[in-house]
Parts: sequence; structure tokens; C-alpha cells
Amino acid sequence: MKTYIMRKNYIWLILLLVIYLIAVILMNKPLKGDELRYLAYAENLTQGFYTDSENPDLSNGPGYPIVLLPFVVIGSNLLFAKLLNAIFVFIGICFLYETLLFYTNQKYALLIVLLVGLYPPLLRWMPVLYSESLSFLLVCGFLFYFCSLYRIKKNWKSVILASLCLGFLVLTKVVFFHVIVVSIIALTILLLVKRKKSPKWALYVAIGAFIVTSPFLIYAYSVTGKIFYLGTRGGEILYHRATPFENEYGNWFSPDKILGLDNDPSNENLKLLISNHKEFYSQVMPLSNMQRDSVFKTKAIENMKAYPTKYFKNTIANASRFLFNGPNSYQSEDLNDFGYIIPNGVIMVLSVLLVWPAFLSRKKIPFEVKAALWFSLIYGTGMILLLGKPRYFIMMVPPLVLFLVYGYSHILKISGVREKQKS
Repeated sequence: MKTYIMRKNYIWLILLLVIYLIAVILMNKPLKGDELRYLAYAENLTQGFYTDSENPDLSNGPGYPIVLLPFVVIGSNLLFAKLLNAIFVFIGICFLYETLLFYTNQKYALLIVLLVGLYPPLLRWMPVLYSESLSFLLVCGFLFYFCSLYRIKKNWKSVILASLCLGFLVLTKVVFFHVIVVSIIALTILLLVKRKKSPKWALYVAIGAFIVTSPFLIYAYSVTGKIFYLGTRGGEILYHRATPFENEYGNWFSPDKILGLDNDPSNENLKLLISNHKEFYSQVMPLSNMQRDSVFKTKAIENMKAYPTKYFKNTIANASRFLFNGPNSYQSEDLNDFGYIIPNGVIMVLSVLLVWPAFLSRKKIPFEVKAALWFSLIYGTGMILLLGKPRYFIMMVPPLVLFLVYGYSHILKISGVREKQKS
């Protein structure tokens, strides 16, 4: 009977896959923006290198370009690569469903994953060659194997699989490397202070993920000469985050727009943006990628120190952009923003309502649920301090959903029983 119900539930999930495939086909458009960059890295890989060793450009990790590599090698229609994104999301949803079954019943788990499967930002970025769909799969895969490590049996197979998912996530979104480093430090301290076994297995996973990323760390060092230097674009992002101009909110703009080279008629009037930044950009753009990154970082730090109040305002705006896609400098809001505001608003309200009950019941929350939540919060904090785009919030959704499902299935249930006993 249980097997039959499980099969029936997966029929609903397969319907999601059908919706995904149709959506990708209907929304197939010519490549632009980051899609072209991912494709360029994949083409580099076909020639035996990732970036120019004379002037390294590490705008993103090799995770998604590796996925695109077979399509480039065989010269396939890139629609098939976009359809692969749909499969990534579907597998991620299946992983999330199996994870939630550790903590709630099948009916509730199915309802939740169907809602997550129709999460508008996830659908929005699925039909383009961006790494969000792959990252979603890797986060969900990591969650499943990490939780199964504690729910089923502590074994090296789960450690290895969780490490592989987490390590490849770093290769796809290099910001997670810093999350892993912070996690290793925190877990080591927790292990030494608490002297419990639970942090030990999580530490094994984090160290395993570090090992998975080590080939890229070594490669990055070989072309940059700097240890743990995985990105040459961070300085430019920080420069915009620390903008001192009152009419700007800290969101990034492409050099083409600032230098007046982008003649896209859909762009709004950017004369003020150009006036504020063109002179500085004209000075730094001729530099190498690493030199430019260093100059941008230096200028960003100067602005942070000189205009701390403005930097704080930019940080608040960045947090809002991370969740709700606004405010954005020199851009008016549109109806598409509701695709972020409504679902993310619901997630945040439910999370805030659960904070106090969770704090009171913190000792009863399984270690893996708390660890996954803190992992996502470290990541979210990093993105708010760096670049708060709403598509980056997608990676926080599975851990937050896990926390919410456990909280509303167990914590509030316990609290309700206590209130009845008191009355």
C-alpha cells in the first residue's frame, strides 16, 4: 500500500517535469548576457584550458561550463541544454521530496514540493543557460544525503555523496567555497566545545567538499598566483555595492552601460550613471582582470570608510533586492517583481513566525536541520554583503523549506500541546 502511494505521488511530480519541458520549449530565446559567458568557458574547455593564463578571467566556476561541454563538443542545438535544466530541477524536487519524508508525512511533503516546484523564480531562470537550475539540484541533493546521514545511518557513502554535491556546488557557485570555510571553522569549534558526535560527521562532509574543489583551487592558483583566489569580478561588484551616490542603491551595472557602449533601446536613461562612473571606468578598463579587480576593491573600501551611512543603506537595499528584486538604480519596478515579492514574502513571514518557537525548542530540533539552516543563513549573509540578486535566493529555498516543514510539523505542534496542558 505504501509503495502504491509513493508511486502515485511521483506521478504528480512527473507532471511537473512535463510542465518544465513545455515551458523551456515555449520560452526558448537567443542567448545573451551570462549565457554567452558560460558557453565561452565551455568552448575553452574543449581546447584544454579554462581561462587565459596570461590574463585570467574567473567570472564564475567551471561547474556549469562542464555541464555544457558535451553540447559544445557535438555541436548540439542548445535547446537540449536548456531542457537539461528542466531535468535538473525535476531531480532536485525529487530529492527535496525524499528529504521532507524524513520529517513529515507523504501528503504534506507532496504538497510542499509541488509548491516549491512551481516557485516562480525557479521557473523564470529554468529556460536560460544560467547555473541556477543545476545549483538547485545540487543544494537539494546535498540536503538529502546530509539528512540521510543522520536519519538513516551514519556511513561513508552518504558522506561522500553529500560531499560530491556540495563540492560541485562550489564549482558552480564559488561563493559557497567561503560558506564551506566558515562552516569548517564553526563545526571544528562546536566539536571541541560540545564534544558531541553530530558535528563530526558534518565536518567530514565539509572537508570532503573542500577536497572535491581542490583541483580547481590548484588550477586557480596556477593561473593567478594567489591562494583561494577564485573570482576576478568581486572587486567590481563591491565597487557598486559601496557607491556613494545618493541616487544609486548598490546594484551592479555592466561596463558597456557605464561607458555608453550599450545601445539597447530598452535601457532607461543612464546619463547620470555614466556621469558618476565613466571617468573611473575609463581608467581601470585597460588594466588586466586581476589588476582591475584589485583597483575596484581598493576604491570600494575607500568608499565604505568615507561613506559608512550610505554603505549601510546600500546593504539594506541589497537585502531587499536579494528577496524582492528591488530597489534597483535607474530602473522602474514592474509587475514581474511580484513573482519574487509574493512567494519570498510568504517564506519570510512563515520563517519569522517560527523563530521564537524554534528558539524555545532549539534543543529538540535535529542537528542536521539546524546545520542546514545555518548553512543557508551563512550563504544568504554573504550574498547580501556581496551581490543580492533574487535568483541567488533560489539556493536558500530548499534549506528554509526544510526548516519550515520541520517547524510547523513538530515545533508548533509541541507548543500547542503545552498550551493545552497549561489551560
